[in-house]
Amino acid sequence: MKWFLVLSSLLFSDIHAQDFQTEAKNLTDDLKESLMKNLSEKISKDGVVEAVSFCHLNVKSIAKAAAADRIKKYEFGRTSHKIRNVDNAPQPWAEDYLKDFEGKKKGEIKMTPIIFKLDNGKRVYLRPLYVEAKCLLCHGDNVSKNIHDKIQELYPKDKALGFKLNEFRGFIWVKEK
Repeated sequence: MKWFLVLSSLLFSDIHAQDFQTEAKNLTDDLKESLMKNLSEKISKDGVVEAVSFCHLNVKSIAKAAAADRIKKYEFGRTSHKIRNVDNAPQPWAEDYLKDFEGKKKGEIKMTPIIFKLDNGKRVYLRPLYVEAKCLLCHGDNVSKNIHDKIQELYPKDKALGFKLNEFRGFIWVKEK
């Protein structure tokens, strides 16, 4: 009977871990898709400068809407080695991963989801973000003056420029509450 309890405990633990991984993956997919959809629509309708303002004002509400009820179970956000918004400064648990990925291009790293436990037992899921062509409008080497001026107005401590296509940009992270 004792071996059955141990086996059941291990099996339940593994299922619980897979549930977290699945939910975290789905959450990061939904967050990225929602943000990119809203930004693309705003860029198409009003241009990039207005999209920068839109993102500044609405990114948190877009993320909360995409998270829906999952917001009760998880904390989530974005972070990078080159942040635009100081609210996205890396947590200590992300810093080593950011250093490992910095300067890497998509495809240079065999990527499986990064899942780890914090000292308090809470799990964290990291999904890397890579620079897509549309990202270069606001994060590349040749950002137009009017876009750069708007970014500086809204984010005076911006460091999220100079990225190249397919370069590692940062992480979307999900953490158990």
